[in-house]
Amino acid sequence: MKKIALISGDSSYSGAPTHVLQLARGLKKAGFRVLIICPPGPLCKNADSAKIPHESIPMGGPFDRRALGLIDRAIRKFNPDIAHFQGLRAGWLGLIATRRHKSFKKIYTEHLWTKNYHLRNPAYEQFQLRGLHFMERYTDWNVAVSEAVKKFLIARGFRKDRLSVIPNGINPEFLRLSPIKKPRGLPLILGSVGSLNRVKNYAGMLKALAQVKEKEPDLDFHYQIIGEGPQRSYLEKLVRRLKINHIVHFQGRVESVGERLQHMSIFLNVSFSESFGLAVGEAMAVGVPVIVSKIDSLKNLVGRKAGIFVNPRKSDEIAEAVIKLLEDEKLRERLGNAGKKRIEKEFSEEKMIQKTINLYKKVLRAK
Repeated sequence: MKKIALISGDSSYSGAPTHVLQLARGLKKAGFRVLIICPPGPLCKNADSAKIPHESIPMGGPFDRRALGLIDRAIRKFNPDIAHFQGLRAGWLGLIATRRHKSFKKIYTEHLWTKNYHLRNPAYEQFQLRGLHFMERYTDWNVAVSEAVKKFLIARGFRKDRLSVIPNGINPEFLRLSPIKKPRGLPLILGSVGSLNRVKNYAGMLKALAQVKEKEPDLDFHYQIIGEGPQRSYLEKLVRRLKINHIVHFQGRVESVGERLQHMSIFLNVSFSESFGLAVGEAMAVGVPVIVSKIDSLKNLVGRKAGIFVNPRKSDEIAEAVIKLLEDEKLRERLGNAGKKRIEKEFSEEKMIQKTINLYKKVLRAK
């Protein structure tokens, strides 16, 4: 029985930890022994619920000596055939901790960087980008979660012959759901899911919705934002300043995202950058039509027939797309159906797990 250690530097509700849990469950079902190594947080709790062994290790900055020692000890004790590092923090700390170990194969998955992603601090951005070269030096193989990430990594010097694209998989529970039709006379629900941070561009979305209400005051809709993050206070003030606080609702974290998606008529994501777009994929799986940023990763995910693309920096373009979908029920239904079929065919959780298992077998066969 092969043993796989999955190391994540993030234990939140976001895309990378969700991916780690999905992969761990799939590997366990396929007969692998799995250990998750991650900071304290939701990923640990979910691993407990799934009866997947885990080591909870706080992970600080790039030279967190305590984390280095604990990661090294956990991996040595488990003695895996493969250590699979997920994301830059896990890759940096994990590969420093295990760089001299030759008894197992090392794989790194990049979940964040594309050409559209930038940090506010240019010096720290350059530090992180240099850290990517460290992954290339000490790994046996590297994985990108989308073609957009792959292009970026190749531009940063990653070797094509040791780099695969394995998109994130969408939990099949979302595919079992369908939108709930609203009785006529009730407002339609628009929604977004994700961390309330600068990259997600909620400010641009809110400004666009203010334009919608100004241009078409009779359109009856509400907008729900699911998630938490550092910009919540700023966004709440912006909503009041734009005078749309009667239609915008901050939901925070919710127990069942799928249940909330069922009540949405349109899903919105106008991020400046996405490595894959997990929340968009989940909305598509339910059958909710999407309006998304015209960026490579979301083009790859949504395809030509399952959504409307907009420039995230042009609020008037976003507003026009919202008005178009709000006014056209048949278009909403057509886009929703196309999205559901696309996720089922191209981005299922089962496909992601099988592609990863195939990669493990390939890496283990290599000398």
